[in-house]
Amino acid sequence: MNINELINNNPDLKKREIIINNNTINIIYFESLCSSNDINDFILKPILNNELDNINDIKNKLPINNFIDLKDNKELEFCLYSGFTIININNDYIAFETKYSLDSGINEASNEKVIKGPKDSFSENYQNNLGLIRKRIRSKKLIIKEFIIGTKSKTKVSLLYVDDIVNKDLINKIEKKLKTMSLDYVANSNYIADNLTDKSYMFPTNLMTERPDFVSFCMMEGRCSIVVENSPQVLIIPSFFSDYIKNIDDYYQNNKNVSITRIIRIVAFLVAIITPGIYIALTTFNQETLPTSLLINFSMQREGVPFPSIVEAILLWFTFEILREADTRVPFVVGSSMSIVGALVLGDAAVNAGIISPIMIIIIAISSVASFLFNDNDVVNTIRLWKLIFLLLGAFVGLYGIFIASLLFLIRVCSIDSFGFDYTVPYAPFNFDEQKNNFILTKRYKLNKRNSILTRNTKRR
Repeated sequence: MNINELINNNPDLKKREIIINNNTINIIYFESLCSSNDINDFILKPILNNELDNINDIKNKLPINNFIDLKDNKELEFCLYSGFTIININNDYIAFETKYSLDSGINEASNEKVIKGPKDSFSENYQNNLGLIRKRIRSKKLIIKEFIIGTKSKTKVSLLYVDDIVNKDLINKIEKKLKTMSLDYVANSNYIADNLTDKSYMFPTNLMTERPDFVSFCMMEGRCSIVVENSPQVLIIPSFFSDYIKNIDDYYQNNKNVSITRIIRIVAFLVAIITPGIYIALTTFNQETLPTSLLINFSMQREGVPFPSIVEAILLWFTFEILREADTRVPFVVGSSMSIVGALVLGDAAVNAGIISPIMIIIIAISSVASFLFNDNDVVNTIRLWKLIFLLLGAFVGLYGIFIASLLFLIRVCSIDSFGFDYTVPYAPFNFDEQKNNFILTKRYKLNKRNSILTRNTKRR
């Protein structure tokens, strides 16, 4: 194995050279996987203090019980990526276990609920974050390219990818952006994400996550990731519209159940955006499309309400968004209880006072609850905006307005460029193979296939 080549591609790979009695001893280890204290106390100090200069003395006198005599490069590579420290003397290699406990002090992801799968999450510790990825992808094909960004902050930013899977054009494009990025301070991953794209889109063109299992899975699909020092969120590039109806937990569950869940998510997305607009359009402009009994029921509920339907809807929508934002911002102990009590008390009081009709509360509540299926803040904000667009066009033009809003939505989404990829794949351009991991998830795809859009050479796992 060419250690010098590995060092160039892996900034966390450390090599210490010691010369004792004209014998050169090389100590090689991954800083992100190994315990520096164990290496100092149980390897470096005994070697230097006792002047151990041959492989037999090192085997017999180092106070570490777990060691392996390495016979070939494959075994050496496995031990190196498993948290062992490699000692080389005169072409003899031996590996001592010095794993750093990456589970100790690692908390569960706070913004992403884990149903099945690992509970660990990224933190502000840069080396820990690299280690959490390395312990899942133990291969020399995992490449880490490190950059220092920020003239004042000098923040470490690493680009990670699997060399034999990723699209090289994507890597060249992102690497060029990172090299030419001009910032004086990098506070969080969002600073890097905002500077990677020339245009600003409503839908995000990257995924941001706290889950190392999700990052590792995406890199094995042909994507790359960006780890930023002092940030617990890791960027995954590129992302597509279809990613927001998927979840890493889907791949830990039965594929038939997942298919049903994904259909529910896409229906919830449409309900969140369209429902208030369609209700306003039907009750204001296109009343002939409703059954007479249903129209009379709606009219009776609105009896005594002093505002037009559009004012009533916007007022209620704005109130729900205030409650949701309050739930996000206030401390967790009081947040949920305050928003629930606020919604119940305000809703009941508004209906009793004759300001809001009960059916409008139901419509806005259904729309708001449907948006809870999406936890990415950028996606939630986009849903808010498009809900308002559908609402206004439905109020002023009726069902024609809903059609116009739908057309604008499709045009806008289809015009997004996600780092050289079409944002709407695999819907448009249509990719038949990827439909097996779209609305439905097949067992064969889950176990045997990679994303054919992102990687051309290694579609089969």
